[in-house]
Amino acid sequence: MAYTHSKYEVEIVPAQGATAAGATAVMNGLDLAVTTVAGVWGPGFVPHIIRGAGLVRVGAQATGAFGGAPVGVRFEGDISTPGTPTHLFTISLPSGAHGHTSIYHRPTYYIELKPGMQCEVHATTAATAGVYAKAMLYVEPRWEEPGNVTTMQAAT
Repeated sequence: MAYTHSKYEVEIVPAQGATAAGATAVMNGLDLAVTTVAGVWGPGFVPHIIRGAGLVRVGAQATGAFGGAPVGVRFEGDISTPGTPTHLFTISLPSGAHGHTSIYHRPTYYIELKPGMQCEVHATTAATAGVYAKAMLYVEPRWEEPGNVTTMQAAT
């Protein structure tokens, strides 16, 4: 192959807008106290294959364990019908997870996101307030089809 086939991590961007907490809330990662979409990532020009995903517990209260039930963090892809997310996989953040706890998932099937598609992340059940996590995707670009997507439009 003439292309470099590298794999790398991309961080899921928090979906919440500016709030009274300001940039600090966004810096802490994805807010797992809500069940709406907490973060989104999508390729801009080159299709990507998802090879894995991970969560790292972070935030101002990450020094102690959080109580309550485990929090399922669901990854969905807007890949088949626009606006209708498809369940990709769920990572469970266990009850009592301390700060800097890292949990990962390696899919055993082929997941490809093309430009215009996106991966959404949200908690399946709301965690207690102050529970944040950074979510990452381990991706590989699929260079054989650079920007060759019929839904893309060239800017003038």
